[in-house]
Amino acid sequence: MRIFISLTAFLCMLCLIAAPFAIAQDDEEEEVDLSWADADSIDVYDASEGDFLDNDITALEGAAWEAYGNEDWELAAQLYLAYLRYNMTDGRNMYNLACCYGLMGEAELAAVYLERAIGSGFENIEFVAMDPDFELVRDNDIFSETFDRLAQAAAEEEALSGDVIFNMAPTFLPCRMMVPDDFDPDEGNTLVIGLHGYGASPDSFIRLWERFDNPDFIYIAPQAPYPFSIGNDFGYSWDTWDEDNEDFWPQVAILTEMYVASIVENMEEQYNIDKVYLLGFSQGCGYTYMTGIHNHELFDGLICFGGWLDTDWLTDEDIDAAVALPIFIAHGTSDRMVEFESGIAARDLLLDKGFDVTFYEFDGAHTVPEEALQAAQAWMEK
Repeated sequence: MRIFISLTAFLCMLCLIAAPFAIAQDDEEEEVDLSWADADSIDVYDASEGDFLDNDITALEGAAWEAYGNEDWELAAQLYLAYLRYNMTDGRNMYNLACCYGLMGEAELAAVYLERAIGSGFENIEFVAMDPDFELVRDNDIFSETFDRLAQAAAEEEALSGDVIFNMAPTFLPCRMMVPDDFDPDEGNTLVIGLHGYGASPDSFIRLWERFDNPDFIYIAPQAPYPFSIGNDFGYSWDTWDEDNEDFWPQVAILTEMYVASIVENMEEQYNIDKVYLLGFSQGCGYTYMTGIHNHELFDGLICFGGWLDTDWLTDEDIDAAVALPIFIAHGTSDRMVEFESGIAARDLLLDKGFDVTFYEFDGAHTVPEEALQAAQAWMEK
């Protein structure tokens, strides 16, 4: 089910206000070339042959992501190509395809599909600049020339779009919620709040529910506050930034922590909650550490997948005050997005501070595997 969390009492949301995009348009419309679709050059199908529409492209997308997580780049690329035949405007998965070719060292194909991804609405050129999936091809002339041209076009489009200003505003944000089959709101219930990674959404992160082993708790997947285009869909981030104001990000981080804390308080008002765990992946994991440690009195434990502990934001005093909070950390040994050493560093720092830390190492990349998730579930149930 979908629920909404009120932030009015906290004013814990920034609303992006930007001038409308200035779209240049010629007086005469450009003629579109549809010669490729001439009836003599394509297959003609009878209406009764539309059963191809029954193909489960969501499962195909999932299989592609699984192959990517297993570092089988060639299989992932083939599956993404098959998926894109049915959804050719999906800029996010076109970008994922470009990443696969980048990881295989196929610079020309990586450049081709990166450009197609941008053309299909994937806008985050800054992320491309730091994405480790392109490290093997970044210095290739074809790839670098393509990237520079796309970055220049993005900068020119930004210049036409007006300045960005920020305004603090109350709002409602959606969450996804799953409950056990025998759920009784009046009984004592365990609440698990799952913070998705950068660019994901509650619609995808709620699917962790299917990987738990007969979960007997309430699972909430909130939507991060800051949307951005990833093709024909939106991804969400737990923070945003203002390049001209170095004091801006700390304000954003505080409001995001308040937002997550407000979900706990809202759920406790509606249901009989006796335990609360905060779970996060990647960027959501970073905010799990931050929110959980700063608000340790709200949580019975933290579950941290593939993320990092920000010691610039969390002081020694902050960490020392939360020492009674148990923490489960899981990290893949071949994670390229957030290095495995980040999980090790968080573990060692917390152990040195006297925390009860359980560390789960798995053979895999930047993902939340079922066996690690169920290990976290068993840890909660102890």
